[in-house]
Amino acid sequence: METASKIINDLMSRKGFRKKQEAAEYFGVSPQALSIWITKGQIPPKHLLKLKTENEAPTQPQQQPVAGVSNETEEKQTVINYLMNENHNLKQQVKKLNLEIEILKTPGKNDDVIGKWDNVVENLEEDTLFMSGRISDGVITDVNGKWGEILGYEGSQLLGLKYDRKDLMHHDELARTKNIQKLLKASQTLKEVRYSTIQRWKHGITGKYVVLSMVAYVNMDEDRIDVVAKSIEDFFYKEGLLN
Repeated sequence: METASKIINDLMSRKGFRKKQEAAEYFGVSPQALSIWITKGQIPPKHLLKLKTENEAPTQPQQQPVAGVSNETEEKQTVINYLMNENHNLKQQVKKLNLEIEILKTPGKNDDVIGKWDNVVENLEEDTLFMSGRISDGVITDVNGKWGEILGYEGSQLLGLKYDRKDLMHHDELARTKNIQKLLKASQTLKEVRYSTIQRWKHGITGKYVVLSMVAYVNMDEDRIDVVAKSIEDFFYKEGLLN
């Protein structure tokens, strides 16, 4: 199955879209939702259906047997649990969705399960942070989400800044980030890569560090990195890791 990034890039090429926001409008979703798709590498089935009905997608996923659908759902659950493990309500939704995989064995129930997955993904946007930047110089080019509420920065304050700054990121994470950048720039074979990490970013008002769970998608050809981040402060305090 083609990655979300390739499907979206092919769509933009055919439609003449210059910005990812135009692709988001085509699907009828927010730019944040599109970033989630790119980061986790999958587009929700109901949106793939739009491409299929218009004969837009170059290759369409065939209907999977029950085992295939189960594996795909488990992969989605892994991504959701990683980003949202501190949010009890969403965790319950994901657990419920996992239990309902058995419904896929009943004819006519697939759409119901797919709809529940789409709702969980849409709920991710509420307190999730999004950031795009360039790999070559580390400059932030786009931000979305409640940065002011979670990290004390308005989005406009971050635009044009380098994300690998000691006044933004904890020095331990800064060193690791610079090492990753160095490896990516030196690689002659890596074109696209997706990785997850946990970083501490300094709050713009209090000066305290906020623990963020991040999933990053890197496209070397586009000189672009898209990051989906979620504060996991509550989870760390609950587990006694920050006490």
